[in-house]
Amino acid sequence: MALTPADVHSKKQEITAPGGIFELEDVTLDGHVYRAYKHAPKTLVEVLQGARAHGELEFMVYEGRRYTYSGFFEQVDALAASLQSDFGVGKGDRVAIAMRNNAEWVIGYAAITLLGAIAVPVNSWGKTEELCYALEDSGSQLLLCDEARLALIEGALRKLGVTVLLVEGGEQHAAYSQVHDFAAVLAAGRGRDYTAPELVGEDGCVILYTSGSTGFPKGVLHRHIALCQSLMNMFFLGYLLMELEGAREFRGGAERETPLLTVPLFHATGLLSGFLLPIHTAQKVVIMHKWDARRALELIQQEKITGLASVPAVIQDLLHRPDFDEFDTTSLIRVSAAGAATPAGLPELIREKCGEPSRSAGWGMTETLAVGSTMSGAVFDLSPESAGIVSPIVDLRFIDAQGREMLPATGGEMEIRSVTCTPGYWHKPEANAETFDAQRWMKTGDVGRVDEDGFLFITGRIKEIVIRGGENIFPGEIEQAAYEMPQVLEAVVFGVPDAAMGEELAMVLYLNPGETLGESEVRAFLKNRLATYKVPRHIQFWERPLPQNASGKLHKLKTREMFLGSAEG
Repeated sequence: MALTPADVHSKKQEITAPGGIFELEDVTLDGHVYRAYKHAPKTLVEVLQGARAHGELEFMVYEGRRYTYSGFFEQVDALAASLQSDFGVGKGDRVAIAMRNNAEWVIGYAAITLLGAIAVPVNSWGKTEELCYALEDSGSQLLLCDEARLALIEGALRKLGVTVLLVEGGEQHAAYSQVHDFAAVLAAGRGRDYTAPELVGEDGCVILYTSGSTGFPKGVLHRHIALCQSLMNMFFLGYLLMELEGAREFRGGAERETPLLTVPLFHATGLLSGFLLPIHTAQKVVIMHKWDARRALELIQQEKITGLASVPAVIQDLLHRPDFDEFDTTSLIRVSAAGAATPAGLPELIREKCGEPSRSAGWGMTETLAVGSTMSGAVFDLSPESAGIVSPIVDLRFIDAQGREMLPATGGEMEIRSVTCTPGYWHKPEANAETFDAQRWMKTGDVGRVDEDGFLFITGRIKEIVIRGGENIFPGEIEQAAYEMPQVLEAVVFGVPDAAMGEELAMVLYLNPGETLGESEVRAFLKNRLATYKVPRHIQFWERPLPQNASGKLHKLKTREMFLGSAEG
């Protein structure tokens, strides 16, 4: 018998009921009551310490280096000892990490956490101003970074007053008293002990910075309880799916879960799904130094990769490679596109290229530790264009332009309330006042609705609404229609000033290699799918990929600026 939405919600209620594995309970934070998973770990330290039991299983593969769980924790403990004894790192101190994904990033994060300090993952794609801002804003006195990031802030070291642990290349910076070689610091800690402080779920754990596509990013503080609840929420989805469709068998020579990390660790999704979830569940993680589609295919074949989760642009880049079929990718049993709207045709392409893997999608924010809605496998197939079912530990409501609460099916601006929501932006009282009300409902800036089957649909962003002649238009609807054209690889729609209409719509397209498309063809295609007033007045084709932000999402603001610049030129 085919799975139905009613089956999904019945099973969801069953496993979250009293006595269930994912039993819910009320917890109080800052005087407010939230739903939480009763059996979740209490602190991230509990998660890390439990992972030591995985022993000699292989944990991490990076650029030819391999780490067992035991070997990984030997390095973590050595670094923690040095950080505590030689650099005075203690509970509540902020320690920043700014580098590409690598093994030292993961070792550093674990050591910082075991000491009760607050890790500050910094956008490694940022420039000098952004890096300096994050260090000063967070009050970090210690920075773990690589050569490329040090080169960007070298001239500001004295002003910043930050001590640097440099990964690789430390010798050439010996003249700087503030710069220490990471490997030497780690070696100095071998055989030494450190004292782990007592921690509770309400203690601060990490500050994640937003993508900052409009001005400087904001530091999002999260507590241990939120990280642990977010991890448990991931287990919830996996267990729900297993109950509904049975365990998914390994194939293509794979013998254990082996995800390929393709998104930045400084992003909530990368941190959780690429490090914390795998270490909690004895997986092997394969880390790429930087994204390269051919190298990814080689790793999928060599390491028997079972899972690939990334933004749609990365998934498309991989699947569109002309040499894709030259590699054995049969081990892939999970392919997830999230973080942006799923282009039409991508689910079918995944099915064609990957032989019915478990596909997934979801919605979440840095401010919610990626918790919001999600789905995969058979649940995904029930509503592939949605963002999934709402998490059991999340409350959503929908508000119209006048501030009135709307029915979920009608929709409006989404507001969220959850145990995983940030207690606030770091040292940003004005931003907190704008974002949270007295009952801790948080404005998301996203526009959405929930259909009669309980699936969440994201229909736009409040700040992206284009008001053309008094009509509110959501660019996401138009972008989705553009993706139905097989020639289109990337599409961005935005508003530009217009004397007559106030705003007019502009569309920028980047086509698949070798494809051609004319403006008149695009207009004709869109007119068959959209109201006439929603067809963009300006259509431009670019010969290069569109700009992305730190999360791998298409950067609408930069694209708009470049479009306006070219129009003026």
